[in-house]
Amino acid sequence: MKAIVRGELERECYSVVEEPLFPPEEKLSWSSYRPDLLGYRSDAGAEEVVLVECETHPNMRRLKSKNHSSVWFQPYLFRRGSVRKILAVPQGKLRSVDMRIRLGWDVWVIGKKSTMEKYPAFRRDGPQ
Repeated sequence: MKAIVRGELERECYSVVEEPLFPPEEKLSWSSYRPDLLGYRSDAGAEEVVLVECETHPNMRRLKSKNHSSVWFQPYLFRRGSVRKILAVPQGKLRSVDMRIRLGWDVWVIGKKSTMEKYPAFRRDGPQ
């Protein structure tokens, strides 16, 4: 599942690290947390970090207990910065996901060989 998500993120021009032990740069930090995948991309005006949790057996209580809210990101001066969160689940397991999670997370349903469906997070400015 991680390989499929990684491929999707790389197609979206992210540099991806699997299960990083530490935040990779000075401008990104967290405490007591380690994402399954960490992606980073930047262009002239914006920088974006993506945190991915791959849950083969989705459990909302377990996901909420992870310390993903401890992530801190400071983009370079004069650039916009954002942190995107993705929950990846296998095909057939979507019913185990409380879709209220879309208030802050994208939800991706992963098939055996590719991403089957993507449900974007609800954001203040609407889905992106």
